[in-house]
Amino acid sequence: MKNLEELTAVASGREPADIVFHGARVLNVFTQRFENRDIAVTGRYIAATGKPGTYTGKKERDLSGKWVTPGFIDGHVHIESSMVLPGEFARTVVQHGTTTVIADSHEIANVLGPDAVRFMIHQSETAAADIYFMIPSCVPATNFEHTGGSITAADIAGLLKIPRVIGLGEMMNYPGIINNDPATIEKIRTTLKISGEGANIDGHIPLVTGKDLQAYRACSIKTDHESHTIQEVAEKISAGMWVLIRQGSSARDLELIIPELIKTDLPFDKICFCTDDKNIADIILEGHIDSNIRNAIRLGMKPELAYTAASLHTAECYKLPDTGAVCAGYKADFVILDDPEAVTVSAVYKSGEPADTGTPQVVELPQTNIGTEAEDLLYRACHSIKLDSVYPELFEQRKDRREEKYAIAIRPGSLNTEKYFLKAGEREHGLSDGTFCRLAVIERHKNTGFHAVSLLKGYGLSNGAIATSIGHDSHNIICAGITPRDMTVAVQRIKDMQGGICIVRDGTVTADLPLPVAGLMSNRSAEEVKKSHDALLPAARQLGIYAEIEPFVTLSFLALTVIPELRLTDQGLFDVVNWKFID
Repeated sequence: MKNLEELTAVASGREPADIVFHGARVLNVFTQRFENRDIAVTGRYIAATGKPGTYTGKKERDLSGKWVTPGFIDGHVHIESSMVLPGEFARTVVQHGTTTVIADSHEIANVLGPDAVRFMIHQSETAAADIYFMIPSCVPATNFEHTGGSITAADIAGLLKIPRVIGLGEMMNYPGIINNDPATIEKIRTTLKISGEGANIDGHIPLVTGKDLQAYRACSIKTDHESHTIQEVAEKISAGMWVLIRQGSSARDLELIIPELIKTDLPFDKICFCTDDKNIADIILEGHIDSNIRNAIRLGMKPELAYTAASLHTAECYKLPDTGAVCAGYKADFVILDDPEAVTVSAVYKSGEPADTGTPQVVELPQTNIGTEAEDLLYRACHSIKLDSVYPELFEQRKDRREEKYAIAIRPGSLNTEKYFLKAGEREHGLSDGTFCRLAVIERHKNTGFHAVSLLKGYGLSNGAIATSIGHDSHNIICAGITPRDMTVAVQRIKDMQGGICIVRDGTVTADLPLPVAGLMSNRSAEEVKKSHDALLPAARQLGIYAEIEPFVTLSFLALTVIPELRLTDQGLFDVVNWKFID
């Protein structure tokens, strides 16, 4: 809560500020100008800004030659995709100027259900950045694979009452909205009933246009981060939606959208930035929202506008109080820059104090579930791999099934796949020369025994095996390999680590990355995770995977039954186009 008397006393000049920053060029996001201003900060808030020399403080700092902008906001991110816990994620991104995050815990919700949101909130209580949460809306994404949990309208009603839960996450089930699926519509209705008609509801509508877009927007869904063309952006803005331009580890839409957006006469006040999915190695290497800003400027966007999209626009979109501007009455969240065009971050202030970027937020894994709710949830998250013994016969295809006649064909540079019809004798020959490899998906949440095996074409694997517990969206274990022996070793290692990524060659583990928290995140520091992650790629390349294929992201999406054309789940080979299993 603001101390209004203190703030007005400082702003009117009756009292000195706690600290005054002098000499910087400060971005006014309302006038779209950098202006010479003093910044007077008292407590957690900015009391006032004024011309140089206007204010005095108990402490003063000279920022001559520097630029100041509001703290950056990530409008949509799955923290789990960073592979570190929320505290360590925040410590890392705040170094890059991100002071606020809108998180959708969709990935871990497929493991823990509604408790995933509570778990992530507990883990972010002392985070260096403000982390707000959107409730995952589509858990499970479809009914064609087994998950560890589900989220219903009743669950949403309960979660919306928790502090820092600010709305409903991306509604990926747009056919359910458009066709009035009762359970899907009820999730929207529940959110509007509890949070009001202006509730935060995120969208997910790639290539949805015309009447379908209008039907989707009619359900009060107000954002989308899946636009790949300027035509999509234009139609969504005209429908009153906010467009979040994404720059993550795999999906990089800035290059496609920004140059075309600049050529149009579209207003920019509905444009925000997000990362969606970005692993910690990429964040450390190239940045977070600062990377979005840097690339947008490189592509021709005015710096003032890029910084505003990364702050005020996102705060207004999600109705974040007193956030997104360096202005009287706003949170003292701001970034000090050496060069505004290169986005070189010199220092970051969070709530009036230097951001905490020091000690890594390493979390000790519990040995028992006896304790607080936070300790119990962490214990459950760290025991999410439930499998009986792993043996080579799991990875043999059944000879009596029609699905053996097909292979999943990868398209380089795309998450889409193609249906490949096998010719007589091609399977055996292709496995020996690297044309094909085996692909297996094994249910890992409830030890049901469900598993399926197919062939994969275009991956390039010619020996060894790769296994991962990151398998969108249900996060069952996915393994690609040549021999059942190597695949057995890889999956057994995943079981022993309670999740992660493992690479095997000639029966020996050559690299791995333990992700024991829900099989998605590490309890270790960002730097340690990056070191292990960096060792994975060269080990994967030694297995023959094609240079144009990103091994781990590609593998992790091969079970997602909402992306055409052919997918493999623990229940079998699924034809997305015809919306049925091949059997």
